[in-house]
This record gives sequence, C-alpha cells and structure tokens, in this order.
Amino acid sequence: MVHTGTSIFPGARNKYGNPMELDDVAIDFPDLRLVMAHGGRPLYMEEAFFVLRRHRNLWLDVSGIPPAKLLEYFPRLAELADRTLWGTDWPSPGVKDLRQNIDQFLGLPLSDAHRTAILETNALALFPAG
Repeated sequence: MVHTGTSIFPGARNKYGNPMELDDVAIDFPDLRLVMAHGGRPLYMEEAFFVLRRHRNLWLDVSGIPPAKLLEYFPRLAELADRTLWGTDWPSPGVKDLRQNIDQFLGLPLSDAHRTAILETNALALFPAG
C-alpha cells in the first residue's frame, strides 16, 4: 500500500503522493500488486485513474474519500470497480460515523455487482487467506 494524495501533516512531502510515481514501479515489477491509498485525493485523482487503467497490478483504495464525493472524483469508477477497495480511513475527522459512511456508499448509483466487488470480493482476491 502506497499513500497517494496530499497530507496536511507537518513534514509531508506531497509531491511524492502523485500516483504517476507508481507508473515505473508497475512496469518494472509487473507481479507486484500495489494499492494506491486514498486514490490520489485531493490533487491527483485523474493521475490515479490513469495509472489504474494502465496497469493491472495497481489497485485503488477509496479510504478517506467521502462517499458522497466518490463519483464526483471518479465519475467512471464502475469501469474499474474490479480493482477498487473500500475503506473508511476511520478514525479521522472526515468520518464521524461508520454506519452513515457505509449507507452513503450503498446509496451511490452503482450496480450490486460493483458494490459487492468494492466492499468485499476485491479485498478477498487481493489478500487471499492462507
């Protein structure tokens, strides 16, 4: 898992949060599975979507992204739902209530298959038991 996006923490070097930094890594290590934590939010969502489409060994984690904003940030999320992972980033200032967070996600106009993939089956595929 690689942190993508920006951070408000002192000393954070935000230029390294650009998902394009993973392009060479994904090419050089095609069997290495990489998860882009936070989907590049808030500055690098387009870059995250680009490298996710380009490399089958990259996965998108949507933790820290308010569900109500998810399709605004990734309007074509359904195209890559097979490599998108659910996360809340809880506890954090942006996630006050886990139940409300999941209910907002379930209310998005995604198919049941896409919801199930993002919430469950993708994680099982990425992190197999045993």
